[in-house]
Amino acid sequence: MLFKDCLCFSLGKVSREMTKHYRAKLDNFGLTQPQFFLLIALYEDDNILISRLAEKVALDKATLTGILDRLERDGYVKRVYGKKDRRSVAIKLTEKAIGLKDELERIYNETNKYFLSKLTENEYNVFQSIISKLEKI
Repeated sequence: MLFKDCLCFSLGKVSREMTKHYRAKLDNFGLTQPQFFLLIALYEDDNILISRLAEKVALDKATLTGILDRLERDGYVKRVYGKKDRRSVAIKLTEKAIGLKDELERIYNETNKYFLSKLTENEYNVFQSIISKLEKI
């Protein structure tokens, strides 16, 4: 197989292109792309247990903890410990993060729309089908 035909390389190349688009828009906020996506996920489901958040964003707990540590340090989220069980930890958005919701969701929607505009509806459906199969591996 030729290098240019490698699925991992092709997916990585597309991912890097998407990252460039996001990075240009996120620099003004001092957010990395992983931090940004975590905030987007939290806008959908605030005050969520860390274990559930890890499943939602498909990150292992160690990686997620590192991103959350930086978001907490920068004042975007706070950890809320269970009253009966301190091992039960939820993540809650702060006022700072809530205040950026409209702007960050606009960036998310515009960037997603830009990349989706490169596909026909049929291509998008095929793409989703393929991605779904690969995610189950």
